[in-house]
Amino acid sequence: MSFDGFALPEDLAMISDAVERFVREEIRPVEAALPPEARHIPPDRLAPLQRKAKEAGYWCFDAPEAFGGAGLSSFAFVVVVEQASKHKFCFPQPGGGVFGHPPPIVMYQANPEQIARFVGPSIENGWYGFTAIAEATGGSDPMRAIRTTAVRDGDHWVLNGTKMWITHAQYAHYGVVYARTEAGISAFLVEADTPGLGVVRELPVLRDHWPTELRLEDVRIPAENLIGPDGGGLALAGAWVLRARLLYAARAIGVAEEAIRIGTEWARERDLFGKPLAAQQATQFAIADSRAAINAARWLTWEAAWKHDQGEDARTAANIAKLKAVEAAAVTVDRMIQIMGAMGLSKELPLEAWLRDLRVARILEGSDEILRTFIGKAEIGPIRRNE
Repeated sequence: MSFDGFALPEDLAMISDAVERFVREEIRPVEAALPPEARHIPPDRLAPLQRKAKEAGYWCFDAPEAFGGAGLSSFAFVVVVEQASKHKFCFPQPGGGVFGHPPPIVMYQANPEQIARFVGPSIENGWYGFTAIAEATGGSDPMRAIRTTAVRDGDHWVLNGTKMWITHAQYAHYGVVYARTEAGISAFLVEADTPGLGVVRELPVLRDHWPTELRLEDVRIPAENLIGPDGGGLALAGAWVLRARLLYAARAIGVAEEAIRIGTEWARERDLFGKPLAAQQATQFAIADSRAAINAARWLTWEAAWKHDQGEDARTAANIAKLKAVEAAAVTVDRMIQIMGAMGLSKELPLEAWLRDLRVARILEGSDEILRTFIGKAEIGPIRRNE
């Protein structure tokens, strides 16, 4: 048995540094030039950045190389996503779309014909896709709350229902819709222009990116648009949830790193470390506690991603990583705002946007409470009940 230490492999360190430099030199200047009320990078500014990113090879980081993506492993993915998230509009996607729009992860478990129709073109053309699970009756287990139905009608399925809080549906070419059939929960490919499918409205929320309400009224789709077996949607969703939690964890670490850099530089420029002892300590302790929390969150995230790459059951590790990384980032951003005072609240800086994004992140892709429930159950194991 050998141990090579905690240093990143040279090639991964180089990719990570290059992506950080691209974000610093290309994305952040574009964001800084936008008006304070901007909620995303507008299409006319986004397209040139996408071309540059694609030419540089920074495109759809976790998509397989065979389909035109970068083909990063889970471990390499979280390392690179951290660097790709060090800018204002990194929610709901690192890069704000600059690095492409990978298809919903369940698409990699689709059949060859479905992959040819949707996966390759999505990566090549930067298409948006959406995943529609949540509904108005949702809670800690949205899969159990699904009321959207899919009924077989000859060579078609007919879908009816309403989906809530759906990311990117207003821009998407297609999506994966989870619906209830006689066999259980199933996943279906639905193209955005299918009659009966429509975005009812954007749902204004705390963060800058607004999700949508999506309605399906007698939406007829070909039978071959079923992904996987009928009733197999829960298994498909499991892979999507795990990767989504790794994404949230890595992005939170990137945000926290950038926040602590901004706050520390601000304090240094104003000589806060040369003030009376009490003032020095208040600033130093905030930075020290943030650094410790960020480092711990990173190791947890790297552990979860490494386990996933080894084929191990990484669900609990990913739950822990998402919980602690978002927590660390939220408290770090809040501390840096406190250090900077009124300037920290300014929309000229990304701190206030990140604070709102991270508050939302405590609910999405597994709320704090449900993650703790899963972690606790995994630790406790089966409970013996007295007969």
